[in-house]
Amino acid sequence: MDNTQNCSSISCEIQIIRGRNIEQSFLGKSNLFVRCYLPAGNNQRIQLNSQEISSSKSDNLFWDESFSLDCMGTQESINMLKQGTVIFELRSRKYLPVFGKNIGGSQVLGRAEIPWKRVFESTEMEIEEWAIMATSKNNENVKPPAVKIVMKVNVKDQANKVKKNDRLRRSWDESCTCKGYCGCNGCSIFSADDYEIFSLGVALDAF
Repeated sequence: MDNTQNCSSISCEIQIIRGRNIEQSFLGKSNLFVRCYLPAGNNQRIQLNSQEISSSKSDNLFWDESFSLDCMGTQESINMLKQGTVIFELRSRKYLPVFGKNIGGSQVLGRAEIPWKRVFESTEMEIEEWAIMATSKNNENVKPPAVKIVMKVNVKDQANKVKKNDRLRRSWDESCTCKGYCGCNGCSIFSADDYEIFSLGVALDAF
């Protein structure tokens, strides 16, 4: 039986471009990075971290980094994706030497949430904006930190059978790390647990 019907090619991309309004005075010597949380079903989330940049460059913070995912999915998986929200956290990390190793935890400087639904409802299914971070400090005289992000979605109907070249990747990695979970075995894998597999794919190729 052919189980490849009603499939769509789903491509999602998140870009972390740059930051602004980040006060150097209270950061000290630390590194700054952006942490993203993607919904993974069953009230679980997948965590992705950008590269870390020294806070000494807080007046010129450029990450210019992206995460992408290409897979096959059904209309059900697309609807579930629309209900999800991506959480962005601006974080700082300080390292301390412990037994010859640098150990460091991170703290949240600000947090923003952007729903995928906004991306689907945009004209080009793409948004580029400054994600304004909510902070624990309420100071009307200080602009809140912000991170410029891009979120994209591309959905294409597939009339033909799913081919094995559908793949999961980071933007700079062309190898397929999904081990067959990206539609290589047909649309049947994107049925009951399609959204969880879709989100799990990102985790398999994370840091």
